[in-house]
Amino acid sequence: MKRYLFGAVAALIVLTAFAGCFKPEKTPENVRNYVEAVSDKWNQLFSNSLELISWDYHGTIADDNDLKETVELLTDHDSVRLFQIDITDPSFASVVLLSSIPSADQDDFSEAVEKLVELGQHRIRLNWKIISSGSEFTTVALVNEDNVVWDSVIGSVVIEEEEFSPVAGEQSGSVIIKWLWGTERGKITWSLECSGPPLACSYTSEAKIASGEARIETKLVKGEECCTLHYAWAYRTPTGSISIDWNPDTEQFDVEVSSWGSTGSGQGIFECCP
Repeated sequence: MKRYLFGAVAALIVLTAFAGCFKPEKTPENVRNYVEAVSDKWNQLFSNSLELISWDYHGTIADDNDLKETVELLTDHDSVRLFQIDITDPSFASVVLLSSIPSADQDDFSEAVEKLVELGQHRIRLNWKIISSGSEFTTVALVNEDNVVWDSVIGSVVIEEEEFSPVAGEQSGSVIIKWLWGTERGKITWSLECSGPPLACSYTSEAKIASGEARIETKLVKGEECCTLHYAWAYRTPTGSISIDWNPDTEQFDVEVSSWGSTGSGQGIFECCP
């Protein structure tokens, strides 16, 4: 099962000085292919609310000065904008300064983006149009030799794939979180095994994600004949918070997720009877 998720999406409006910072160069063929592919995919999914209208190549991050300059462009609180789309009403869009959101979220955003910037990456200027207002803005995307690495708009959209594998004596589940360009961004997994008699129960769980946070919480209940595993998971990108707490009154987890980017959550029960 796939779900395309997007919440409050971060976007960078590049200063007019950007055009003078980088000298245009010929676009490598592999970079062109990556950008065109993700551009087509974006417009197929979201062009009714936000259209990627064009892009320009602006060379590579050649040295430490380029690296520092690029990080500053991608994380400057007074020039980076947050582009917000209401999932229930995709025609609604607004742009706010990164500096207008809570300072902790500003720091989380900057820290997450800075970790992605490396020497040798290609810089692409993406030009966007908000359909509802007709206004335009620009972001900077990073591309390496293998694929797209980051863009503040495209990087805020994820593809979620959920899988379950029930077999005798064992059950497992996973959520694969992918960048829009297809590579894996994170993974949440859980499993339950049982054997007997006498009844024995064991379980595992793990959560990880790049440029964000992923969590899973579990509670194992061992009965006379069966094992029951309650689980709840959540992720958010790139900033925000996650809370997962067991509620003994409802015998379920209470899950709360907030983010300026994409979020996802779920919970369920595995039962294993040998």
